[in-house]
Amino acid sequence: MSLTKQLWVSVAVLMVLTFGASFVLSALSAQKYLQEQLYLKNTDNATSLALSMSQVADDPVTVELLLSAQFDSGHYQFIRLVDPHGKVLIEHSNPANSLKVPGWFQRLVPLQAAAGVAQVQNGWKQFGTLFLQSHSRFAYESLWQETLNLSFWFLGVATLAGIIGTLAIRSITRPLGEVVQQAEAIGARRFITVAEPSIPELRTLVGAMNGLSTRVKRMLEDESERLEVLRKDIEHDPLTGLLLRAPFLKRTESVLLRDDASAAGGLVIARVPKLDDMNRSLGREATDQLLRRIGEQLSVLCPENSERTVGRISGADFALLAPGNSAAFDLAQEVAGALHLAIDDPGHAGEYFLPVGGTAMEPGETLSRLLSRTDAALITAERNGTGEVQITLAEVQPRQITDLEGWRVSLNQALDADGLKLAHFPVVDVKGQLLHLETPVRLRIGEDWLAAGSVLPWAARLGLMPRVDFQVVERALEEIAGQGKPLGVNISPEALCDPGFRTALIQKLHKAPELANSLWLEVSESGAVRHVAEFRKLVEVLKPLGAKVGIEHVGPQFSRIGALHDLGLDYVKIDSSLIRGIHENPGSQAFLRGLCMIVHTIGLTAIAEGVQSIEEVDCLVGLGVDGMTGPGVTLTSTQ
Repeated sequence: MSLTKQLWVSVAVLMVLTFGASFVLSALSAQKYLQEQLYLKNTDNATSLALSMSQVADDPVTVELLLSAQFDSGHYQFIRLVDPHGKVLIEHSNPANSLKVPGWFQRLVPLQAAAGVAQVQNGWKQFGTLFLQSHSRFAYESLWQETLNLSFWFLGVATLAGIIGTLAIRSITRPLGEVVQQAEAIGARRFITVAEPSIPELRTLVGAMNGLSTRVKRMLEDESERLEVLRKDIEHDPLTGLLLRAPFLKRTESVLLRDDASAAGGLVIARVPKLDDMNRSLGREATDQLLRRIGEQLSVLCPENSERTVGRISGADFALLAPGNSAAFDLAQEVAGALHLAIDDPGHAGEYFLPVGGTAMEPGETLSRLLSRTDAALITAERNGTGEVQITLAEVQPRQITDLEGWRVSLNQALDADGLKLAHFPVVDVKGQLLHLETPVRLRIGEDWLAAGSVLPWAARLGLMPRVDFQVVERALEEIAGQGKPLGVNISPEALCDPGFRTALIQKLHKAPELANSLWLEVSESGAVRHVAEFRKLVEVLKPLGAKVGIEHVGPQFSRIGALHDLGLDYVKIDSSLIRGIHENPGSQAFLRGLCMIVHTIGLTAIAEGVQSIEEVDCLVGLGVDGMTGPGVTLTSTQ
């Protein structure tokens, strides 16, 4: 029973006891007073009437008239004249009339006043004895009315006390409610703090809870920092701080395998020619300084919240990967400008000429094919010796659509004509049972169904991603209603930042609350970190509707995921660049084990992306991964 209900029960019991005691005391007091007053009235009236009758006792008719007149003028129960021998000479009585008082009240508080008695004389002789009894009806009614007034006053006081008490309890327990919410949040592994109340007892409790939450949060931050140091030790070049070749190529391959707008983009490689000769002519220290400056300038091209990645893929080669809508030529020009800034003496730039080559990424192509084109562009730039960047075009089938306006028309036609469908790839738990189905989008352009990686970069450039994502959600809900299987849908950063999309999504889920529980909505790590406020708004409105919310492609910026610990997310999908060959890399295993520990500590499910082999599956299970997806995953059950 809540404190408010207990307060009302306590007030009711207290007021009933108080009213009972007050009623008993007042009733007994009133009963004694009224009985005394009735007895005095009976006695006075009997004496007065007997005196009047003694004056005319020798005239029986006048005596009877006097008695009748007295009876008619007052409220009497009876008046009786009895002779000395006990014979009733005259008697008038008033039959019992119905009272406006309950019978139980009359029985509970009986009024029994003695009748007034007086002697009637006829000269020196006794004429008779007069008995007079006043009616008690008015006394009962007066006592009943006072009792009702007392009841109403007690009821009013009890109600007022209950209301005041309820407000007081709400004021007192409001901080307690916040503590309960904080305890529930900690139970759900969301480590939040609340303001300390002014009540000393609750202030101590809240302070202790805040301290616990802060300590756990600090522990997670420390662990994240430790893992970040471990990741840098494993993946980064100690001289320049850039990614080493293996992790850089894994990240590039991970981008190529994505089925969204980030699968496109560009890859640029720059080379420091004749590095050995430079070491001999400038000295090792000067050469290292130059390499460090190159790393610093290239790092400037990779903002903290972007998906760009820069690496040192060999002693003399530096590479920049830019997923998304980056044009290869523009990207190569940016790299060339950064390299120019890294040279101490611009007047001798030719002496330290750094060739730059690049190419555009084609979604779904192999890593070796991409590197081959980029190497060809780099060799051409190195042979030319002019300082101009070189771009190698991808060998792709010619497309009918080559301009932005053509894509605008084709995409709008596809969206208007129901030219959208969903592919299905299983995400399973460690026992092979289905968690949900990933649903990358396919769009019909002309007569062909194109994968998301080929189409969505154009949709992003045209600002159509919110519309595409909303139609994907609609189609997913239709399939959930028809098949009953949980489906996962990717939300693009463009849709995440679109208020109209959020409003339409919420309205759609409100109309189908029974389907929301089977909907898994996910945002890329870079999108969630880059648009924290918008992502927070989306999560706060989706969680009450029952939808599961997560982050995909987690890895490069995992240390910042802790900032979202208080949102109550459901899962994270770990980027395939961290998964590839995990069974052969002890350093990556240590890092992934720590990452899973942090993820579990804040109450999330850890899902591995891009699993390729049974060896990776076995290793991931031992590292604490809860689910996985990829070509090496086998679905054993859909239940």
